[in-house]
Amino acid sequence: MAEMMMDCPACWGKNKACKKCNGSGKVPDRYLSPNFKLSELVNSNTARAKGLANDPSPAVEFALEDLCKDALEPIRKIVGPLRVNSGYRSEAVNKSVGGSNASAHCHGHAADVVPIKCTWKEAMDKIVASDIELDQIIYEHTWLHIGHVHPKTKKKRGDVLAMFKNGTKVTYEEYDPEDERIA
Repeated sequence: MAEMMMDCPACWGKNKACKKCNGSGKVPDRYLSPNFKLSELVNSNTARAKGLANDPSPAVEFALEDLCKDALEPIRKIVGPLRVNSGYRSEAVNKSVGGSNASAHCHGHAADVVPIKCTWKEAMDKIVASDIELDQIIYEHTWLHIGHVHPKTKKKRGDVLAMFKNGTKVTYEEYDPEDERIA
């Protein structure tokens, strides 16, 4: 069987002197859990477009494995397949996308996902009703933010939130499935 390969997250195939891929633009990919590959969790359109490295350390790869096994796989079992919009973010990528300075994405503890076979609201309601323990789940209208553990404390706060925008102001409120602003 041929080895699975992915685009090099250090150079995205744009640096012939890259030490990670030896200039080939490809590096080995691997499954972090039965249904999620490393390539899905490090892919970033922003990193590719801006030439930013998004190459996790071994410790972050370990955290991504935990995220996949302990959060994304159980969620997938109750809502069906998920597309990962954003997983790991290097500090440069996080800054470029306007992420929080304390983002769990930078530590491999969070992913933004889109359910494939149900609506965001249906997925949110199923996850909230389940016994899956999370640090955060945030309904962000076009994806769900799944935080596995808090980056500093490694604890699970159990935050269940919804994000709302009013002009340029963003607020986070306790998730209410009856809230008319949530479709």
